[in-house]
Formats: sequence, structure tokens, C-alpha cells
Amino acid sequence: MQANDVKLLPAERCGELEDGDLVVFADGHGRSNLVRLRAGAQVQVPAGSVHCDALVGGPPGQLVRTHRGEVVSVFRPTLEQYLWLMPRAAQIIIPKDAAFMVQWADVFAGATVVEAGMGSGGLTLSLLRAVGDAGRVISFESRPEFANRGLKNIDVWQPSWRARHALRLEDVHTGLGLLRDVDRVLLDLADPWAALDGAAQALVPGGVLVAYLPGIRQVDQLVLAVLDHAMLSSPEVVETNLRPWRADRVRLRPESRVIGHTGFLIRTRRLGRPPPGT
Repeated sequence: MQANDVKLLPAERCGELEDGDLVVFADGHGRSNLVRLRAGAQVQVPAGSVHCDALVGGPPGQLVRTHRGEVVSVFRPTLEQYLWLMPRAAQIIIPKDAAFMVQWADVFAGATVVEAGMGSGGLTLSLLRAVGDAGRVISFESRPEFANRGLKNIDVWQPSWRARHALRLEDVHTGLGLLRDVDRVLLDLADPWAALDGAAQALVPGGVLVAYLPGIRQVDQLVLAVLDHAMLSSPEVVETNLRPWRADRVRLRPESRVIGHTGFLIRTRRLGRPPPGT
């Protein structure tokens, strides 16, 4: 395949904005709004209204003036922006944690990855991008309203990713142990220790399990369960902190509002068979 034959995703491609494109309007007050361009229509954002016809056919990054006289920029969204702005039925694992989880779990193109639960699909989208066309993401979600919201968010971002996604509306504690040859397991559950046996059965030797937990008492319970599990390696525990800075012509300093602790991450790996005589 030649470089110019590569088909880019709608939100990732270059070139002129088109009718139906998903875009982000950003104004001078730090506000961002996710909007779908529709030819012949107007869009309303906090800075005012804009005619879509003034944008379609123009480049991303263009500046446009609203009916109130305010200037806004228009870009195709990054996945990080989309995760912040998409509709939610449940709290998502925010991008700073989702990005680290994908890296820390070593999710690779072609991998088979299990996640539980799916929620609004924030981590799901990051995993679907990471596994690529040859990979597969299996999402366990016990609440249909969450699953429906997550599926809609996938469809808005990139409908073709549904081909690499499998949704299981069932309890992960019983369903996970029936799977085999899973490369990675990522858990966002209140009681991930109850899923350890199933994860150990499903994972390939050397496979990685990463769990996300909000409270240190839950972390302690999971760590002890991993240490007591004969098929899992010693656990590692981290948390991620993000410290944005205000950068303009007057100020270059940390933001007053810092995104600090959101959750703890615990990682362990599936062990192989013990040596004879152990």
C-alpha cells in the first residue's frame, strides 16, 4: 500500500472540512464545544451562532466570527478532546489515566483486549485505536444503558471500529473465565479481586492485567489478593497527576485548578507454570 492510499479516519484526516464532519469550536474564554457540521444549518455555541456553510470547504484551524462578533477557531477534534466532550451515561476514565493505562498495559496492534466495565466508552475508544484493524476489544458491561451510550459514542467517533469490538452484556465475574488467549485485561470495577481467577484463566502466559481503583482501601484489598494468587506476578501500584499551565502573553504559571488524584492503577502479569518440584 502506498502512503497516499492510506485511508484516514474522519477526525484524523487532513484537508478541507466537509459536510457531516465533527468539529470543535474553541473561543477566547477557554470554552470548547463539539459540533457536527451540517450544510445549510447554523450551529449555536456560547460565543454565538455560526453558519456551517461558512466553514464547509475551508481548512481546519480556520478562524470565524460569530453573530456576536466573537472570534472562534474550528478544528477537527483529537480523540482526547472527544473523550472530554462526548455525552456520558457514567463517569469515564479520563484521558490522562486512559492514555497511561494503554501504555502501561502494553496494548499493541493486533492484541485481544478485555475491558470491564465499558461505561460511556472512554477507555474503549482508546483501546480500539490501539489494537488496530487486526485487534479485538471485548467489553463486559452489565448495565444496558451504559452499553448503549458507549456504543453511540463509538459510532459518532468512528463507526468502522465496531467491527473490532464485541460487547457482552453480562457479569464479567462469570464470563471472563470462559475466554482464552486474551493478551490484556483492563478492569474498572468496584471489586476487581473477584475477577482475578477469571483473568488468570483468560490471559496468555505473560499477559498483562491493569485495574483502575479510586480508593486506597480497595487498592490494599486487590494487592493482597494478587499476592495470594499463584498465577499472578507481584503487583505494581501507581497514580498519575496532570498539572496544566496557563500560557498567554501575560502569564506563564500553573493553573489554579489542577487535576490531581483521580484513581490508582495496579498492574500484574500472568505467570507461566512453576518449575518441577516447586
